[in-house]
Amino acid sequence: MTVTIGAGDIADVINRFGVGKRASIAVTHNGTGYFAVTPQAPYDAELSTAEQAAQLLAKADARLAEIGSSKDKLIFVAIILADMADYAAVNEVWDGWVADIEPPARACFEARLASPALKIEMIMVCAAA
Repeated sequence: MTVTIGAGDIADVINRFGVGKRASIAVTHNGTGYFAVTPQAPYDAELSTAEQAAQLLAKADARLAEIGSSKDKLIFVAIILADMADYAAVNEVWDGWVADIEPPARACFEARLASPALKIEMIMVCAAA
């Protein structure tokens, strides 16, 4: 479901995708898209962080398409890891995902995530239709 809010001027339009009680899965405004993405739920603690990253990036591709964008239109990505010891393994997955594009700006940091089974999350900002 897409909800559009605006004052009649296209520059003021906000599009919300997947509107839920607590959050939307993505929001676009003035040609920029914003969303967070996690691995496939329910989170599988048996998967490595690299495997969860691969799931997450597949979901990111679908979400980008849903909002009229693609990975080559990413502007910024924040990667949040439950354990920075997994940084190199995630970089291998990431490097494969961005190998055919000019990569976005990126930051990576460690934080406690919402579920003990969740090992990685990303926040993405992109150009969107």
